[in-house]
Order: sequence, then structure tokens, then C-alpha cells
Amino acid sequence: MFRFRFAQIPVHLHLTHFAISAFVGSMFFVSLKTRGTWPRAALTDLTHPAHTRTVVLVTLLWALLVSFSVIAHELGHALALRAFGAKPHVHLVGLGGRTLIEQQVPLEWWQQLLMNLAGPAASLSIGVIAGLIALGGAHLPDGIVYFSTGLARGNLWWTVINLLPVTGLDGGIIASIVLTRIFGRPGFLIAQALALGLAGVVAFFSLVSGGYLGLVLAAFMVLRTLGNIGAWQRGENTDGSKLFLAGDAAGLKPNALQQIVERAEALYRERKLTEAQFIALGVVEATDTPPLLRSRAHVLLGWISLKEGVGRRALDHFSQVQGLEVPPHALAAGFSLIGDEVRAIPLWAMASQRAPNDQVILHEWAGALIRGGHEVTARALPNVDMVRAFSAAERVHYVRKEFEQGARAAEAAFHEKPHATLAYTAACAWAQAGKLDDAMRLLTLAAENGFRNAAEAEGDPDLRPLRTKPEFVAWLAGLKSQPS
Repeated sequence: MFRFRFAQIPVHLHLTHFAISAFVGSMFFVSLKTRGTWPRAALTDLTHPAHTRTVVLVTLLWALLVSFSVIAHELGHALALRAFGAKPHVHLVGLGGRTLIEQQVPLEWWQQLLMNLAGPAASLSIGVIAGLIALGGAHLPDGIVYFSTGLARGNLWWTVINLLPVTGLDGGIIASIVLTRIFGRPGFLIAQALALGLAGVVAFFSLVSGGYLGLVLAAFMVLRTLGNIGAWQRGENTDGSKLFLAGDAAGLKPNALQQIVERAEALYRERKLTEAQFIALGVVEATDTPPLLRSRAHVLLGWISLKEGVGRRALDHFSQVQGLEVPPHALAAGFSLIGDEVRAIPLWAMASQRAPNDQVILHEWAGALIRGGHEVTARALPNVDMVRAFSAAERVHYVRKEFEQGARAAEAAFHEKPHATLAYTAACAWAQAGKLDDAMRLLTLAAENGFRNAAEAEGDPDLRPLRTKPEFVAWLAGLKSQPS
């Protein structure tokens, strides 16, 4: 696998994609006809002295150009997602690519629409630019005209095909978003009916022409579309679109709504936070959701907000819960995240009394006491491990972007029990706080205590402020020279 970043977006290129890209590109050997002699003469004449060399070279170049086209398409989606506050990453596997989301805020329908249009827009731009080069290339070398012509045709055709309302393509998602916006919940079914109708057209022409590949494609389209309909009935989102939009719950029976809420809760337990969040938002924003189910959805959204480190949003959701108890440690975590340790500490104490054997709650309580200036009280807690307590204090400081306080807490954890990881964590916090000398001091302690992961330190965004310092460069070189 080959990895790189574009505009801070991770891109993962699997070897299978490059191999299939080479195969797809090689099809231009026969189909692509342009003016000039290179590379056509060497490709078509088996007796040409440069035939084998030219085939290999052109195949590799087409593999690069096809991969470039797919990457550009997926980066169009990814850049739009970044503009809307998400954290995307791109994977290219097999024939196509996927833009996945590490962390995302819920998107409005128009943001989803723009995100799904951004990929075809990138492909269209490449096609137009390459086409202009090919058309205006009277004085350009034959090879440039040859490759620009193929790049233009491939990207323009792919743009058209990708915008068809077919399940699995951007056009299918766009149709679902637009028709759901216009017709509400039935709009998604209309989009799927369009996809099924198109599959029928493909199957008909395949039967007439005797093309069995088209029948296989049509069968695949039907199966994917039926799967989408089943997911829609369960309240899930498919193909990256938010299918359960605000208002979709209108008219559903309580039993159906309960199943949807349970599905969202199951997705949360599976750590599929984005899907769970989309479904739960649809439940709470619907006008006729029963109060108890709405409260369950608010509790779930509060937990998701805590996982994302957004305390104010979590507390907003918890404040709208009726008829259910919000666990005290959930409220405590919300208040800690917004910096209100005065309210958080009693709630942590209550949560620890209810679950006296829960070590996570105990040390989060101790961390809140440390952040609140009550270290002595934290040390007096039964069975407390001060390394874990200081580490808990550091994590919340870091989320709150209180980097200097977090660095002091992490360094205190290191002094309690010297360990390379604790020193490295403190160094990262010091670097983010702008205290570069302190960061180098802790990096030195990390190395002295056994830290050897030079690759992690070199690529760690927390240590970016140090990268131009000669001391850091020397420290990193020394780390690389040590046995791992």
C-alpha cells in the first residue's frame, strides 16, 4: 500500500487499484485513435523493435493517469467534506475509490448534495483541461496529444455515467437527496425506482445485443437497489447519504420508531458514530416522535457528543431528556469538557459511589479534582493510581486546548512513574503550548526511558512546531541511529 497526504487528507493507494488501473488503461491501445505516430506505430506493429518497451511504458503511464483521475475524483468529495467540518480519508482499492469519514458533524441536505457533486466536478475539470490540450496540441509532441485525448475521453465519459441515478454511483446518491428533499420520505423510494428502471433498460439492451456482461451489471444494480430499500426501512443511511432526514419519522408508528432508535443505539455500540448520529437526529427533529423515544435519541446524541469531545452539545442534548435519567458520569464528563469542574466534581463523586469498582470513573473523578486544584483530595481517594489520574486530567485539558495545563499534568504523571510514553505525551502538549524548550526536554526524557519510534515522532502533527529546530532534527537523528 502507498500512502500520502493531500491538503492534510490521508490517501491510501492499494496495489490492487494500480494493477486494475493498468488493465483499464491498456484498453486504450486498441480503442484510442489520435493523429501522429507515437505510440500507435510501436503498439500496433508486433515486429516494431520498440514494441515490448512501448507496451510496458504506455501501460505504466495509463495506470498512473487512471489512478490520478480516481484520486482527483475522490479528493473532490474529500475537500468538500473538509470544508463542512468533517475529517475524510481516501482509499483506492480495486477499480474504484472510497472517501471515508473519520469524524464528521451532521451535514445539511445541501451540503450532502455539494459533497456528492464535488467528485464529478473534479472529473469534469480534468476532462475539460485535457480536452483543451488535445484540441490545441497541433505543435505538441504526439505522446502528449495521445495521453491527453484518452484522459479527456475517460473523465468526460465517467462524469456522465457517474451522474446517472444508479445505486452505488454519485448520481444515485444525488437523486436520493434531491427527491427526498422534494417529496419527503417517499422520495427515496422514487430514486430507487429510477435505479430499477435504468437496470431494466440495461438488461433489455443486453438481451437484444446478446451481451451477457450487461445482464450481470443489471443484476448487480437490482441487488444493490433492493439492499438500499431494506436499509431505508431500517432507518439506516447508505452510500454515504443521510437517508433518515429530519421529518422522515412523520407518520411512522411508535413500534417502527422504536426499532429505528434501537438501530441507532446498536450502531453506537458498534462505534459507528456517524450513522448513529444521523439516525438519532432524524428522530429528535421529527415533530411527532413520542417523548420517551425522543429522550432516548437525545441521550444517544449526548453520548456521541462526549465521544467527539464536544461538551456543550452533549449537555444541550442531556437537558432535553424527559422521563429518563441521564447517568451522572455522562453529565460530569460534559461539565468537565466545558471547564466547569465545580459542577463536574460532585457528579463524578456520585457516579463513583454508584459504581465503586469502576476504575475509569474513579480516575476521571481524580482527574477532575486535579484540574480543579484539589490534588491533595485526589491523592486521598481510595485505590487511586495517580499516574492514571494525571493522565485523565491531561486528556481533558488537551481537548479543551489548554495545552500548557495538559503538559503539566502529563509531566506530573511521568514524575509519578517515569515511562517513555508519558514523557512523549507531555512533550506533545508542551509543543502545542508553544513551549519548545520544555518539549525538547521531555523528548529527551522519553528517549532516555526507551522511546524509539522515530517514524511516529517525525509524522506527529503535535510536534510540528519543533520540526525546524536543530535540536529536534538532532534528537530525531539520534533516535533513528538507535536499535529499535
